[in-house]
Amino acid sequence: MNPVYHGRFFRSCQEKLILAVERGMGCEKIRSFLVSLYTDQATIINTEDVQQVSIKTLEKCILKPRQDLYVFILFNWIRYIFLPSIDPLIMDNLLIFGVGRIFSAYSNIGVQYCTDADLNFVLNESVPVKDERLFSRKVTQLKQTIWDLFGIIIEVNTAFTVLRLSEIQNRLSHPDSPTRLAATLFYKGNSHSFFVVHDNKNIRSSIFDEVAPLSDTLIFENFLGANPAKPSYMRLKNNEAQLTIISDATLEAEQADCVIGSKSFVKTCRKLAGIHPDLFPQHWFFSMKYTINRAYDYVSAMSHAGYSLRELGFSDACDPDYVFLCQSHRLMLYLQELIHIKLDSYTNLCDYSYLSAERFSGFMDPPSGKFRRDFDAMVLSPNFLLASQRQRYAAHAQSIHNKEEIILSLTDIQVCYLVDRFGLKIRHLDKGSGKNPVAAPYTWEGIGFFVLSAVENRLASIIGNKLAPAISVARRKNGS
Repeated sequence: MNPVYHGRFFRSCQEKLILAVERGMGCEKIRSFLVSLYTDQATIINTEDVQQVSIKTLEKCILKPRQDLYVFILFNWIRYIFLPSIDPLIMDNLLIFGVGRIFSAYSNIGVQYCTDADLNFVLNESVPVKDERLFSRKVTQLKQTIWDLFGIIIEVNTAFTVLRLSEIQNRLSHPDSPTRLAATLFYKGNSHSFFVVHDNKNIRSSIFDEVAPLSDTLIFENFLGANPAKPSYMRLKNNEAQLTIISDATLEAEQADCVIGSKSFVKTCRKLAGIHPDLFPQHWFFSMKYTINRAYDYVSAMSHAGYSLRELGFSDACDPDYVFLCQSHRLMLYLQELIHIKLDSYTNLCDYSYLSAERFSGFMDPPSGKFRRDFDAMVLSPNFLLASQRQRYAAHAQSIHNKEEIILSLTDIQVCYLVDRFGLKIRHLDKGSGKNPVAAPYTWEGIGFFVLSAVENRLASIIGNKLAPAISVARRKNGS
């Protein structure tokens, strides 16, 4: 099966390459063609100029063409260069399929610069152990080659990448509940949308026929719910999992505290609002990947699986909550694109899946550029923030512009608490007895927290009041 591309250009390239191979085009020429094509197209798509990136042009000019390019390179490299290099007996007993944003049928917006390729290689039992080891080394080499030539990461996850069919079947029936659940959610969650790169009907049927009778409610759990393999939305919100990030400062994995939406952080921030309603924490993290992006992907996955928007809890495509979800998803992709371009920090280790107070302030600080204008347009548009929230946002932004301050009268203990816990910059106006008059500036970090908290609150309402209750429809459809 050939890929389905967004644009005519790559459809034409695919047709021409197939014909050229049929006429005898060899591996070396195919390799040179793919490298040359990638170099030309990546130069056009992967702009390093922030001024050329806007929300309006992002999807059409960057995200969709990039998905087409990545799929074209990966699919044809595997089909025409990788597969001919392995033993024909292995090839006959091998299934390769892709999931995730690059390959999934529901990914209709395109991919960010840093999106990795989730490829899975499944071997039949007839492959000898020594041949399996050799094949695993070839997959590792494939990963390195694709990174070296194209800057595309192939996620070689030992939990799902090169496996025998029996290993998958054992996991799907494993006595350990978390192990069994993680495997079930992975294969069921992707069963409607995976892309076959190299087919083996018997292996494919043995895996996906086993999960096919299971309820589609598991798709909700895979993307948003109780997935033990990931810090899913519900688990992060309930403090059942911690958000692990790659720090910009150290490029090492760290546990992020102060995560917007988590119950513990929400409870703490209420104390801050109780002191003054315009006070916002200056240090925070927002997981774009496990909040808005996952909710959008869930809705898209269910739609692709045959569910209408009404069955998912929305009235139609004009439902304000559905419009909000689409708008906010585009904003997340825009922010993730800027993390690469603006911060120029992407490496094998860098993490584009979250927004921090420091990153947001870096985007907003420059007085020129499109980001502040685009962010304003998105925040102040209908169906995004509530009218009262838009007014508060505008007032806060004007206060930053005017360099205004919040005047407070606090005790020494309160001052220390605000500085130590929330990172507020306090300026003492006078030193007296009892309470001290102090001033705190209006900041971009604060306005970012306000907007993203509003986004998270609305998302929580959509998930709790629409998406979660609507999974009963999936139960009825599945007869469970």
